[in-house]
Amino acid sequence: MLSEDEIIATLKELYDGKPVAFSKIKRKLKCDGEELLNVLEKMEKSGKIRKIESGGGKAYEILEIDKTDIILNEIREIKDEIRKLQEYISEKKKISEDTFDAVYDKVKDNLGYAHLQAIRIELGMDKEEFYSKLKRHIEDNYDFIAGGEEGYVRKGSIYGIIKRRGE
Repeated sequence: MLSEDEIIATLKELYDGKPVAFSKIKRKLKCDGEELLNVLEKMEKSGKIRKIESGGGKAYEILEIDKTDIILNEIREIKDEIRKLQEYISEKKKISEDTFDAVYDKVKDNLGYAHLQAIRIELGMDKEEFYSKLKRHIEDNYDFIAGGEEGYVRKGSIYGIIKRRGE
């Protein structure tokens, strides 16, 4: 036997600002349709829920539901999504920096010099993405040397050759 508390809990869980379809309630509770319909009708008569006819189907909503709870749940979900995106971005940035260092080791000559253009091409990145994404890493860990066909422009000169600090 279905209890009213179970149905109210299910309605609160499924409610997203719009009335909850009968089929969704039935699917969530995994119960007999007739039994559920009887309990829903009883709850409607007692004034706990409201029945809404929509497009040939039935939908229900709780009359005493607190809209702020729904808004807070939506905010929590959005915060979780933002956190996941931040983790993904930081992970991807770390991979790029590690990959940059590996490609530098592969491309550098016997004196430790490497052209930024060669590293960028090896990484398969376009100029804008490469120079904007890895600027901080390159500035923090490498010394710039004037020359090269592309690189960072400082005081009118192109600095397109780098050497790892401490080598």
